[in-house]
Amino acid sequence: MTQGMAAAIAVLLFGCGADDALPSGTSGTPAGSSGAAGSTGSASAATTGAASAGSGGGDVSATSGTAGGGASDGAAGGSSGAAGHGGAGGAGAGGAGAGAGGAATCDPADETPDPTPVNVRAMGAAFTGSHEVVVEKDPGLSGRTIYRPKDLGGAERYPIVAWGEGACSLNGTTNPDFLGELASHGYLVISDGEPNGSGSRPMVEDYKAMGKPLIESLDWAIKENGRACSQYYRSLAADKTAVMGWSCGGLMAEGAAGDPRVTTAVIWSSGMINPDQKILDALHAPIAFILGGPDDVAYPNGTRDYRNTRDVPAVLASTNVGHGGTYGQDNGGVFGKVGVAWLGWQLKGDMGATGKGMFVGANCGLCTDRAWTIESKNMN
Repeated sequence: MTQGMAAAIAVLLFGCGADDALPSGTSGTPAGSSGAAGSTGSASAATTGAASAGSGGGDVSATSGTAGGGASDGAAGGSSGAAGHGGAGGAGAGGAGAGAGGAATCDPADETPDPTPVNVRAMGAAFTGSHEVVVEKDPGLSGRTIYRPKDLGGAERYPIVAWGEGACSLNGTTNPDFLGELASHGYLVISDGEPNGSGSRPMVEDYKAMGKPLIESLDWAIKENGRACSQYYRSLAADKTAVMGWSCGGLMAEGAAGDPRVTTAVIWSSGMINPDQKILDALHAPIAFILGGPDDVAYPNGTRDYRNTRDVPAVLASTNVGHGGTYGQDNGGVFGKVGVAWLGWQLKGDMGATGKGMFVGANCGLCTDRAWTIESKNMN
């Protein structure tokens, strides 16, 4: 191994700009009021009762709210009701009733403890999405931190995003600005690492093995979407999934991107240390490489990996913010804006200026922004 390569590896492992002052110790926003109970279905009414979210202040709810009421199915032909969740913490789960509409009934033996709200310090400007964000630890998912919209159980179905931290850190609250911003736009974001955790996963040459924790996060979320006792029951778009990560976490995302359920991947300030064409040939869905300019230690690797992708739609975009990116800025800075746009395009079908139009077309948003360079291939 050359001296330069060793230095690059050291930076990827340890120089990823993780926030040493971990987000903890400050009080969260006050709990909201409890959600209202859903209406009970009947043989003659094909309506669905859903608990309304409780009101609460702040953008990241940190304290537990009161449980909302359950929702019951209507008659045959009615859509099935989902569990209601009230309060700013979103910790209470209402049971989904089984009616003629065909929804499963929660088996008491399948009930699990409520998630634990996570306190994160105030990070500045309010998130730009329409959803209030809850940060929590779910006892059913070891070693992860969840950022999600508070309002579960309604008509909207949230795509799933699995995130790998810089340095493969096991602190899932390293980047609450960035991940909270994504969640505020209607995504379930699962960050690798315990809230305020310590340590890191090893960086190895088997990139597919590195990606397994992100796949495990997707496995869990998809299962929860179909589990009647889960707060996520029928609240997720289980067929719309993304794997993403920064630096060493980007290697995790590259390794996971070949999973057939992955809808898209975003590789942030990263690229394989030792190129493995098999990883790139396994790609089957659109991928974006977002880099921090020539001073980003991962710039050569990410650029090379983009060049070596073959048949899938791919974007390479870069701006001079260095390897540390803008994750800690309000709303995740420009990287937050780009991340929201890419997910909006790939997972929600946003074909306008806030989605596809940011990346492709002669007058695309990043094309006309002098702070960015961008190129793409295999786009329709």
